[in-house]
Amino acid sequence: MTTRDLIRVAIIGFGHWGPNYARILSGTLSGARLVACAEPSAARLAAFERQYPAARAYADFRRMLRDGDVDAAIVSTPTSTHREIAEECLSAGLHVLVEKPIASTVADAEAIVATARGVKRTLMVGHTFLFNPAVQAIKGYLDAGLLGDIRYMYFQRTGLGPIRQDVNALWDLAPHDISMLHYWLNSDPIDLIARGQAYLKPDTEDVVFVTLTYPGQIIASVHVSWLDPVKVRRVTVVGDRKMVVFDDTHATEKLRIYDKGADYQPRDGEFAEFIAAVRDGDIVIPRLAPNEPLREELAHFVTCIITGQEPITSGENGLAVVRVLEAASRALHPAQEARTTLS
Repeated sequence: MTTRDLIRVAIIGFGHWGPNYARILSGTLSGARLVACAEPSAARLAAFERQYPAARAYADFRRMLRDGDVDAAIVSTPTSTHREIAEECLSAGLHVLVEKPIASTVADAEAIVATARGVKRTLMVGHTFLFNPAVQAIKGYLDAGLLGDIRYMYFQRTGLGPIRQDVNALWDLAPHDISMLHYWLNSDPIDLIARGQAYLKPDTEDVVFVTLTYPGQIIASVHVSWLDPVKVRRVTVVGDRKMVVFDDTHATEKLRIYDKGADYQPRDGEFAEFIAAVRDGDIVIPRLAPNEPLREELAHFVTCIITGQEPITSGENGLAVVRVLEAASRALHPAQEARTTLS
């Protein structure tokens, strides 16, 4: 593949995630190359220019769009700016990968999705965890029925900071877990309950608990916090046959499969009386490919642009996540009902 055949990618926003995208795009990623960056901060833009002198640098993304010579854009700016930037990039004929969450409201997310559909361009959302080998392995276990009927899941995403100023802990951390739930269960929740508190800054919850109900009597609990003493990134999936724990902070053992379970068995073969029985079997630690999720995400974005296939983390999937986030936000405020029906 020659340089002319490569997808020309620009990054809009060189803050927290922008440098990670730039590193991968300027390396050996097949099918794409980094050609430009737009960043309003003079200091950040200067840092980009020093690191990637072969790419063009812009203080205004609109000037970059006017200059052309770009096929796709990665929008890694604050969530509140996503709609404006994504829509303008799509309307200019660019394919767009927008960081999670796709937007800060359902209305804005719907508008971005509608624009992409109208101009027939690839729209993808940066739910990077869906490209994590452990998350993909769990998806395979669920689809194959390895765990049996799923009973419940719970997610812990906590630590002492970093504390963001633009969103609360729900919108900062929970998109990862909600996107995994949507990916694994192929379903939206039926209803949810949410509770949270703003201890550090009024009206900005720094700890949130959300309980969601999915079809098939599956319950999922999501706990996010900026105030816990220990960083935890753990997911537990409990089936009636087996259970799985995904610990993203573990250096080597990201995934453990437990051959454990509990049910009621007839006492002495008589069905008139049942007793609780617990099964305690082996623990399996599967070998996972050492793939970098963000690199896999970018490779998938490029593939979707070239082939026209629908991204795993499509705009519609991103919209589904925002619907849950918005419903949980409504449920957080005591002036409104604590239980919100989504169906």
